[in-house]
Amino acid sequence: MTTAKPKRKISIWLILLGVGALLAVGVLVGAPLLMRAGILPRGGPRQAGAANDITTGEVLAITAITSVESSGAVEPEQLGSVFWKTTGQMASVVVKPGDFVKQGDALMTLDPASAPQNVIQAQTDLISAQNALDDLLNPTALSIANAQKAVDTAQTTLKTAQEALDDLAQYDLSYYEDLVADAQQALLTAQQDDEKTNIGSLATALQSAKDDLETKTNWYNDAQTAQAACPDCTTVFVNAAGRKMSLADAQEAYTASLNAHQIAQINYEQGLTSSQSAVETAQEALDDAVANLAAAKAGPDAQDLATSQVAVVVAEASLADAQMKLAELQNGPDPDDIAAAEIRIQIAQNTLDTLILRAPFDGEVLAVNYLLGDTVSQTQAAVVIANRAQIHVDASIDESDVTQIQVGDPVTITFDSLSDLTLSGTVNWIDPVGQTVQGLVRYTVRINAAQTDARVLLGMTANTNIVTDVQDGALAVPLDAVQLDQAGEFVNRVNALGVLERVNVVSGEVQEDFVIVTGDLNPGDKVQLIEPTPETGTTPFG
Repeated sequence: MTTAKPKRKISIWLILLGVGALLAVGVLVGAPLLMRAGILPRGGPRQAGAANDITTGEVLAITAITSVESSGAVEPEQLGSVFWKTTGQMASVVVKPGDFVKQGDALMTLDPASAPQNVIQAQTDLISAQNALDDLLNPTALSIANAQKAVDTAQTTLKTAQEALDDLAQYDLSYYEDLVADAQQALLTAQQDDEKTNIGSLATALQSAKDDLETKTNWYNDAQTAQAACPDCTTVFVNAAGRKMSLADAQEAYTASLNAHQIAQINYEQGLTSSQSAVETAQEALDDAVANLAAAKAGPDAQDLATSQVAVVVAEASLADAQMKLAELQNGPDPDDIAAAEIRIQIAQNTLDTLILRAPFDGEVLAVNYLLGDTVSQTQAAVVIANRAQIHVDASIDESDVTQIQVGDPVTITFDSLSDLTLSGTVNWIDPVGQTVQGLVRYTVRINAAQTDARVLLGMTANTNIVTDVQDGALAVPLDAVQLDQAGEFVNRVNALGVLERVNVVSGEVQEDFVIVTGDLNPGDKVQLIEPTPETGTTPFG
């Protein structure tokens, strides 16, 4: 069995169509023209009979390969431009064109002092978030004590709120009745004669002070008159008690009496005010007690009851929260709290990481667009990287051929600029949407190369031969064996007796100097070859 080399599919019908046209011409101009064209042997087509002087070829069983040829530019598996996500001034340039980098490698760095405020703030945020996570994972004795105190406070608050709710829900009427009775007694006490008696004594004292002031005023006046009558006299006046007095003595007595009168007046007024205030206060207390008793008999106010119930619910929630925080400190934090703290750390770290430009994938540095000290822009690519470890070719395939191609079909890749290099590959993807190019619909077929070569550069033209079908044991005859007449395609087989016999066939793919056929033939059969005449030097199959 012979295996033919891959070759672009050529329909033999195009060739036989030309043969048929020549035969039609032969009807008009005669067989000599067809003979000179090498299509018919001299003397016209041979009929079945002896084949003593004919040239023959052998029917073969070969591996028939159907393929589609195209071309495209070499492209890398990954090609990317890396941009800065912030602004600032270049602090270092780590790579240069031609360097190979791994994913995550640092390519460039920015001066932190030149970064925007949010990047600078991220450093503080990162420290704060790390401390918060550390507090969750490693609580101090002080934090545990504070958490216990918060639990105690919450319990007290809940107890107070619950008691207030209970008081609203269950009124003790006897309690409010006792309050009314006590208030009535207090008011009565405020109105008692002993209180009035106290005011009376103050009034008596005030009257006595007033009388005494009147007496001392008279003394002082008389002394002033006597002193005027006898300016040189020391003793100028004798009071009712027979005491001799000077003007100074009379004045002193007058001043003391005046002060005593003022004090008595103040005491009287204060006592009167205090008595009235006590009565008013007692009356107000009685009014409140009566109102509270009436409210108790009417039942709790709906709004007050709702407010009290809400207070209990809030207190219960606060207690539960305080108890949970204490439990977390004593037994370990909630995983959700840890996750939240770690997210805050990651957010801050991601912001800080914008100061370092890193390789997004393994590859080769193709371009570096910044120098040390440059001010960067978020719109200009800083570094261009390509991964040439895996290359592919996007071939443009005509709509008449694309239906024969399937993902996984083997492909041979060659290069015009590297004549000694052949790579293997496979069809990886077929674009389901065609593009019209100069009136023809073409589809993009991506071909992944199984290996690469350092000499293969990006953008090189690659020729692709896509194997669409492999048929083992296909019958093939030499191109010069197939003939065509009005009845169709046929070959002349030479039988065991050396006699030609017609065998109808249907031609298929051309494989180098052979054509795949179907018909009543077997491998090893001998078939007649239509030799071209010396004048033409060729056959219709080229």
